[in-house]
Amino acid sequence: MLELFVAMKHISTRKRQTVLAVGAVGLAVAIIIVFRSVLNGSFETFFDLIFELAPHVLVTPKEGEEHIYLYKTLIEFVWTIPGVVAVSPALSTTATLSFEDNVDNVEMTGVVPEDLNQVTSIGDKYMIEGDLYAIQSGRRVVLGEEMTEELEVKLGEEIVASFPDAKTIHLVVAGIFRTGIPEWDGSAFVSLDTAQEFLGEGDVVTYINIQIADPYQADGVAAEISAQGYEAESWRTLFPEFEETLAIETFSNNLILALVLLIASFGIANVMNMLVLEKTREIGMLMAMGAASSSIRRTFVIESGILGLAGGVFGSGFGYLVSTYLHSLQYTIEVPTAPQPIVIKFLVDPFDLIAFPLLALALSMIAGVYPAHRASRLDPVVALRG
Repeated sequence: MLELFVAMKHISTRKRQTVLAVGAVGLAVAIIIVFRSVLNGSFETFFDLIFELAPHVLVTPKEGEEHIYLYKTLIEFVWTIPGVVAVSPALSTTATLSFEDNVDNVEMTGVVPEDLNQVTSIGDKYMIEGDLYAIQSGRRVVLGEEMTEELEVKLGEEIVASFPDAKTIHLVVAGIFRTGIPEWDGSAFVSLDTAQEFLGEGDVVTYINIQIADPYQADGVAAEISAQGYEAESWRTLFPEFEETLAIETFSNNLILALVLLIASFGIANVMNMLVLEKTREIGMLMAMGAASSSIRRTFVIESGILGLAGGVFGSGFGYLVSTYLHSLQYTIEVPTAPQPIVIKFLVDPFDLIAFPLLALALSMIAGVYPAHRASRLDPVVALRG
């Protein structure tokens, strides 16, 4: 194929310009791959942090009821749904906690510690004193850090929980946790048995938290539970702003990255323009030998595409290596409200390694259209004169 031969000849004889063109596109693609890996990692970290405390599916009582009465039967059904990895029943009620002269209302939730920890990781990652599992051994409570500050209570001290129509009980502070979320850090957890005793409504719960292997299957799981007559909502319904925010961020960032690549690709257009000026006599000779304008045009477009694809492949490989190396360093950042450092992840999407070289190819060919058109419109006689 004459066009390919001529294009490769130009590329091999103009090494300096070739390196500059390929390097510009390669650097742009490498930057994009690394930046995209940071975005992918931050999105995964964001989801991990959210779902360490929030359920994928929340089940609440049937319409017109205050509690889920046959919750054990419901839990057995939930476990039959494919993909479910954790189920945590909870009985939530308002309680007035008092210690010496300090009094405050709090949302006190009765839980099974092991089940709660599987859904929220609160016992593993957010306890700053004591142990979540200690509440299972009797009248004990774990408090959010803000609540301990309000009551001025410390680990091991005894508080009183009371409320109208509820049974007054004494609770020993068995643990303190900090999540960085005010609603959580102002709450309290007791065992499910203790909460049921306090409320006096029998063996009931107010909601069930569910965690599934793939968060994007939450809508299907919620639909299966709703078919049983219960109210079940997926995280997409509970927190619609999550996906909206991520979608906006993804679009704006991808647009910026595409513009970076577009600018780099038009560097190839500049190289091709210079090539047309340098190879005017050669173009005239090809035309005099019978080469059609379309053949001349294809030659320069092919050359642009080769440069763009080479830069894209080089940049993709280099960006992958840089991202992998940075990921292995396990960078962390300290967040004042978080109980532990957050690890910065660099996660490369295999799709990006294919998509961006192809995008570089397409943009480079587009950028080469004008120089190619200009070359094809040269007058052979004028071109031979140089």
